[in-house]
Amino acid sequence: MRVAASDYWLARFLRIFPGLVSCVAAVAFVIAPLTAVLTGRRYWFPDAILYFASNLSAGLPGVAVGGIPGSLEGLPDPRLWNGPLWTLFWEIACYILIGVLFLAFRSELARVAVLCLFFAGTVALFAVDAGWASPPTPYDWPLVPVTTFLAGSLVFLFQDWIPVGRKTVCLSTALVVLVASLGYAQSLVHIPLSVFLLSGSLHLPLSTVGSRFDISFGVYIYGWPMQQVLASGGLHTAVPPELFAIAALLLVAPIAWLSCRYVELPARVWLRRRKDRASAPQLA
Repeated sequence: MRVAASDYWLARFLRIFPGLVSCVAAVAFVIAPLTAVLTGRRYWFPDAILYFASNLSAGLPGVAVGGIPGSLEGLPDPRLWNGPLWTLFWEIACYILIGVLFLAFRSELARVAVLCLFFAGTVALFAVDAGWASPPTPYDWPLVPVTTFLAGSLVFLFQDWIPVGRKTVCLSTALVVLVASLGYAQSLVHIPLSVFLLSGSLHLPLSTVGSRFDISFGVYIYGWPMQQVLASGGLHTAVPPELFAIAALLLVAPIAWLSCRYVELPARVWLRRRKDRASAPQLA
């Protein structure tokens, strides 16, 4: 089924920006000042406004400001209130790329184009993993998340070719473990990992988790800020990394649920009602 271009772009916008805006606002005007007050660090409102406004660009390189000066002073990474936000820019770029390909070409040709782009990215990453090319220096090198996105797109586009039985779950798991153990996770894990996640979601005992309230995006955008909050209180030096990760997950899960329930879900409901109204028969 071919999706109308307007529906595609609007759905992608509503999937990202309502949650992004609420998260950036929460960090700038609630989380950061409260953390600064409780820990005696510096917080200046004009810096917070700059952080909020610049990050509405979804991590646009050269535009988005990573932190609010002084509010994270003394932490392992005092520059960033939300490190993963830079990946949102590349996620949006990938959505635009996929949309343009399927608007410009027939479905079969567009699928081949995605496959070729994925292959090119895999070759470039494999050259780094194999030591044939020097690793890039920027910490936010986008080729890994872009290649991962393309892998997920391919699994969706070629889903009719992929069996989703338990054997697929076992095989994809084995491939993920093998590739990672050989040191080629950065370049070769994308397809087997995508297959494992999608096929495993149908068969593993946790397959119903998130079926009603999907908190994955909330964990994605609130996870780092909550870890910075815990680190501001010194928890990162008081407990092992495993306990710190558990504490961060316990803290972020209810916040991610609130984001899903009261920000992301209403946006999707509005879109569904809009589509229902558009498809409803009109009286003469």
